[in-house]
Amino acid sequence: MDYNEEMIPSTVLHWNYRGFTEFPLYQLEGEESEVTDIYLKENLLTRLPSNIGVLEHLESLYVSGNDITELPREISKLRCLKCLDVSGNRLKRIPDEIGEVRNLKFLILDENELTELPLRIAELRRLRYLSVCDNKLQWLPQRPVYNYHHCEFRFWRNSSLKTLPYSLWYHMFRDQQTRCLNIGCLSAGNSQNANKTNCQCKLRIRQDSIQWEVLMECPPQYNIVLETKSHNPPSLYEMCKRQFYQMMTTAVKKLNPQTYSFYSEHVRENLYNEHNNNIIDLQDNFQGFNIGTGEGNRNYDENGNSFKPAIVNESHKKFSNGYYVPADILKEYFSCLPSFLKNDLSNGPVSRCENVHCKSPVFDHAFYEFCFGEIVLIDKIEEILLSATFCSKSCADFWKRSKNTIPWTLA
Repeated sequence: MDYNEEMIPSTVLHWNYRGFTEFPLYQLEGEESEVTDIYLKENLLTRLPSNIGVLEHLESLYVSGNDITELPREISKLRCLKCLDVSGNRLKRIPDEIGEVRNLKFLILDENELTELPLRIAELRRLRYLSVCDNKLQWLPQRPVYNYHHCEFRFWRNSSLKTLPYSLWYHMFRDQQTRCLNIGCLSAGNSQNANKTNCQCKLRIRQDSIQWEVLMECPPQYNIVLETKSHNPPSLYEMCKRQFYQMMTTAVKKLNPQTYSFYSEHVRENLYNEHNNNIIDLQDNFQGFNIGTGEGNRNYDENGNSFKPAIVNESHKKFSNGYYVPADILKEYFSCLPSFLKNDLSNGPVSRCENVHCKSPVFDHAFYEFCFGEIVLIDKIEEILLSATFCSKSCADFWKRSKNTIPWTLA
């Protein structure tokens, strides 16, 4: 069938129920930049094109009810996108680059096969609605949305999800009615004999003389998970990442004009100055590995010889994304770092320490505690398990003084 004759001569393209087996980008014939809305519901799509970025003014994309298994990283080029509906597909993961779609307000991921959410989803500061119901989530990040109070977050009916991060519960669900009759997860009433994949915590729960066990999946980013009776300190590598990320977070706050406009011109002094040579030493130490000699690296010439880092330039490049995140700082100033370290720092920590007097980032070395909380549903109150993450034993001990924690061991 020739769909050229049926294409609506408008910036809004209604292509629902057409039997498309591939994204009909070829139908636009050079008019890609004029399209603002595309409806492709209930077709036979298995993927989105890698050149989807040519739809530079696209604001809404509805591709629910297809057979899409993954989203291309190039979705980050849709700078104007405000609504993305990919519900009812077969997505197994969301690319980290989703955090670069910074005008996104509505993200609908229901009825897929997701086991986790990307950490960079919290970079979407304009997000007002995030729904990931009816998936296979095993854990939730401590901060899946940037603004706890201005974004609705739904994660119902993920049966493998057993706990909710304490901070997420405290800021979004504590003492607030949830518009749901049954959340369909976070159930502590039954033990599951699931196959062991990553690190698991085995909680021993006792109520009314009845005792049972619950297995809880830990985020795969955690290489070390400890009970608070343990005294194992974090590795030097973990401590360095925490310190580096704190430094970048401070710089980001001063670069974002809506909160720290007065300091924007002086952010360079926080990252690189004559009185603190940590960054100079870091870059010098990586010289011997010929890191950063690839295309686009501005700290080394074509022979791998170092020269004055770009960060000391007086003219600061202004990003076109509206606000700054740590990934921007890394991309702009620290291309000398190895890729595995840049990846960890760009994605950010899984959690921050639950001790309100600390809040240090926690990457792969975590101390855990568990307790109960309540979620208020329309017709009842449900008791749920909460997981609390800490950077050290001392922070965990301080927090648990006022909590009735649950005994647990590693499975």
